[in-house]
Amino acid sequence: MLKVKIERLVRKEIFKLPFYDAESVFPKKLDKKIIKLDLNENLTIPSDVIKMLLLNACQEADVRRYPPPHGGAAVQTISEFFGFDKSEVFVGNGSDQLLELIMKAFLRGQTKVLVVEPTFPLYAYFAQLCGGEKVTVPLRPDFSLDVNAVLEESSEKSSLLFICSPNNPTGNQFNENDVKKVVQEFNGLVVVDEAYVDFARYSVTDWIGEFDNLVALRTFSKAFGLAGVRLGFAVSNRSVMEWIRRVAPPFNVNIIAQRVVALALQNWNYFKERIAYIVREREWLRKVLAEIDGVVPFPSDANFVLFRTIKKGVSSSTVRDKLRSRNVLVKDKGYTPLLENCIRVTVGKREMNEAFVSALKEVLEELY
Repeated sequence: MLKVKIERLVRKEIFKLPFYDAESVFPKKLDKKIIKLDLNENLTIPSDVIKMLLLNACQEADVRRYPPPHGGAAVQTISEFFGFDKSEVFVGNGSDQLLELIMKAFLRGQTKVLVVEPTFPLYAYFAQLCGGEKVTVPLRPDFSLDVNAVLEESSEKSSLLFICSPNNPTGNQFNENDVKKVVQEFNGLVVVDEAYVDFARYSVTDWIGEFDNLVALRTFSKAFGLAGVRLGFAVSNRSVMEWIRRVAPPFNVNIIAQRVVALALQNWNYFKERIAYIVREREWLRKVLAEIDGVVPFPSDANFVLFRTIKKGVSSSTVRDKLRSRNVLVKDKGYTPLLENCIRVTVGKREMNEAFVSALKEVLEELY
């Protein structure tokens, strides 16, 4: 039998591609023993509310049939709710798929993809996967956007720029005028990932009619507590959307996800209340963390808080591990540039936040 060396068939871009791992503990069932604050999921929404949305969606759907192509039902709902033309909206199987489609449509081989870092690692992942040259543009030490540094990298070889705002993992939404200046002057497509914008101050979707090189990404994973449903959407002008549509498979979003999104938007007032609750809890958590010796929290416009441990000899990874031993899950970001000894913690319900704070105090006292 012929033995085929599989490695010689693999695309060269993949050899150096790191395996992307969510690096989380996924308990079979969430219970009161597990305080899960590591992946920015919205666990402030009762599971019964989400189950009811899913049940209603299933009752309305005939899954023997293919779903509306290119998420047509979801596009209709989203465009009507947010006031966009249907030609300006495209939905995907989570924002992850939208990132991949944008790369496929607009990334020419060996062209530069600018990524403002530290940030969500999938921008760099898809850039490398699709054969682009990732160029890192660091944030300033205060996590603000370095506009001049971004624009200095803008050239004919720079086809894409990715900005996460509010930024994951730093939590801050960038200055509105800074972002607008970048969009105005960057010689390529600017993709602003607004996964956390429901917890922030402004949205670049208001600028879609003003700029022909702007794409805004939104998701139902955070504010709506639908991370497991996997539905995100992009907003841009008709021309950009048409090119993305050309590289997308026709049935990329299942019918249940499309129905659930419609039901969620029909209950917007409820979700708006939950968003307000998270913002209040976020500020409470920041205040409490600031009162703990050896901890420095940073301002946040998202549904999480980034904080740094500043006691000598106390690493973020050690704190993360000791919290995990107490069934409290957080995200260690201390290996990331600018984020030495930093930990990201999702804002949960008050009892979850209190349990985290109590466990953190115990851990720090033990380490000191």
